[in-house]
Amino acid sequence: MICMKTLCARVRSTTRALTQKSSQTPTAAFCVIGDEILSGTTQDTNIRTLASQCFSLGINLQKIEIVPDSRASIGASLVELSHAHTVVFTSGGIGPTHDDITYDAVARAFGDKLAYHSETLQRMQRIMGDTARARPDPNGTSAERACARMALLPQSARVTFVDDKLWVPVVQVQNVHV
Repeated sequence: MICMKTLCARVRSTTRALTQKSSQTPTAAFCVIGDEILSGTTQDTNIRTLASQCFSLGINLQKIEIVPDSRASIGASLVELSHAHTVVFTSGGIGPTHDDITYDAVARAFGDKLAYHSETLQRMQRIMGDTARARPDPNGTSAERACARMALLPQSARVTFVDDKLWVPVVQVQNVHV
């Protein structure tokens, strides 16, 4: 699951942008991604945090969906939620394993392509340092390529780093925040 600090920063930065654009109460949806959540092997810990953050900031959280690690399921959910709500947040599906397909699903859902985001790769290399089992390298070993895949982002994405100590960015495509 994502870092709570990153999730809370997403909500706060989004709230500022939303309240500047409209006098109406913004609405939100949350798409939780992962077979491990649906099977019960992992307990979600982000829903409560997101809901309380939204409430405290005046965002009306209206819907929470949990979807499997499937490009079609993720994409369909995000497109539907994106059309129905002011803002959509996601958690899950970002990592170096075969089932971490969220960025790809977002890109496909919104007619975009993936590309390595150089600043994210650089931050990963700097922050992970030499202590990581695999340093991110798109041209390296299988493990290094898998690690680098976490910096393969939708080309149209707005990328924001919320903490100098974290390499994980907030990735925004339209009104969806990954």
